[in-house]
Amino acid sequence: MAQQYLKFDDYTAPMVDEDGYQEDEATTSSSNSTRTMRGVMKNTVLFTVEAYNLKWTNISAKDVSEIKRRIRGKSSFQFYHFNTYKAKWETGTFYAANISTGYYSLIEGEEMCSELSFQVTNVNPV
Repeated sequence: MAQQYLKFDDYTAPMVDEDGYQEDEATTSSSNSTRTMRGVMKNTVLFTVEAYNLKWTNISAKDVSEIKRRIRGKSSFQFYHFNTYKAKWETGTFYAANISTGYYSLIEGEEMCSELSFQVTNVNPV
């Protein structure tokens, strides 16, 4: 089977770094969730949301620009990714936060970024 790539709307992104695709899940519990005096958790889970930390190093400024145009300042975008919970590739509605970009070459026509990293979080719970 062919290699799959992350997509932001209709843009196919370059391959992330070897350690550039990390999943985080956040579970939200009800306000009456608590621990007993013996430390046992009495937890009422409301929902869990998936998020992915993405990172590229030595990425062209043109690729950074294309990715940013699709994610920055948007309330949502379509993100094609590998869902580890379902063990399959799928498209979901996500938003982006914590965008960080470093530059190391600003030679005209050869602009390169030392790193692009950000988190995408699913709008919907898993």
